[in-house]
Amino acid sequence: MKIEYNLKVCNNINSIKKLEWDQCNSKGNLFTSYNFLKLLQDSKSLEDRTGWHPYYFRLYRENKIEACVAAYKKFNSQGEFVFDHAWANVYQQLNLNYYPKLIIASPFTPITGERLLIKNSDSDLTKSIVIRNLKKFCIEQNLSSLHINFIKEKHIKFFLKNDFIIRYGEQYHFINNDYLSFDHFLQSLSYKKRKAIIKERNAIKEMGVEIKVLKGNDVNNLILEDLYKLYLSTIEKKWSYDYLTKDFFLNLKTNLKQNLVIIAAYHEKKTIALALNFISNSTLYGRYWGAYKKFPFLHFELCYYKAIEIAIKLKLKKVEAGAQGPHKIKRGYIPTATYSAHFIFNKELQKIFSKYNEIEKNNVLDDIALIKKEYSPYKSSS
Repeated sequence: MKIEYNLKVCNNINSIKKLEWDQCNSKGNLFTSYNFLKLLQDSKSLEDRTGWHPYYFRLYRENKIEACVAAYKKFNSQGEFVFDHAWANVYQQLNLNYYPKLIIASPFTPITGERLLIKNSDSDLTKSIVIRNLKKFCIEQNLSSLHINFIKEKHIKFFLKNDFIIRYGEQYHFINNDYLSFDHFLQSLSYKKRKAIIKERNAIKEMGVEIKVLKGNDVNNLILEDLYKLYLSTIEKKWSYDYLTKDFFLNLKTNLKQNLVIIAAYHEKKTIALALNFISNSTLYGRYWGAYKKFPFLHFELCYYKAIEIAIKLKLKKVEAGAQGPHKIKRGYIPTATYSAHFIFNKELQKIFSKYNEIEKNNVLDDIALIKKEYSPYKSSS
């Protein structure tokens, strides 16, 4: 007897049952959860203005949910953190259309996790059915390509079997090696790096800056409004784009209270800086930060050192403090490879991009190896 599979697609997550989505996201993280995606959509952070057009896919097997996928039609490459502008330029030079394309990712969030949310996460058969349907959807919609950003390393073989190009990237993470305290972590560093961190943290105290960690009911609307103001301020300084709306920030506590951690800095009883973090799957994720007033080392204290302190205290496995930033290395964050899967429907360009990708991959892996060998902040194990 043939098993019936049925794929449904919609543009509004509110038309999907939360229970169904969360059943499939049981091994995913906060950033693929129903509540997070709902917050993005309800706050109008996913609209023509931001260039992220949502498509929510659900696969049913004999009317029972088997898989969910949050995908987005894109007409640009902004807010993705996996840079494919070179590919877009090749298309343009050949008078071909690279946009629109379909991307499976957590919007504006460079965080590794499950992308194909499968109820039975070990089922390659279900994953293959999902991928086959996604490719069919792309062809029907006349999309140039299918991109799945920040996949887990264990899924690389599956995507290679399905003819995807695997691109390698690089981030800097703090790994918690069962440290008992921040001082215990410091002891694992070389003398020079340890001394520099102590000096920077002491400087913050000497300037009279007080640091607090806010969770749960400690977070109020004034803090959330400050977060939004500081988000806009940082965006303006970096010539970036304000994808997230004020409603996104004001509803963080309502939608994501259990995962929310805000690190706040005060001077003379006034808020001078805030850093937004989330906890999910034994990881502390640093997202946005901003400051009303400049203080030396304040960014390092809020975004790196205090994050490490929290992770150690809560026995979290690691801290992911966002994309890029080699300056994180001497502060205890080590280079880590990231992976993304890409399928180009133009077969000739798929071959060309695949060859170029091998060079890029080797460069990334060589850079990671070099940093770990020559620039690691940790004491040599030899």
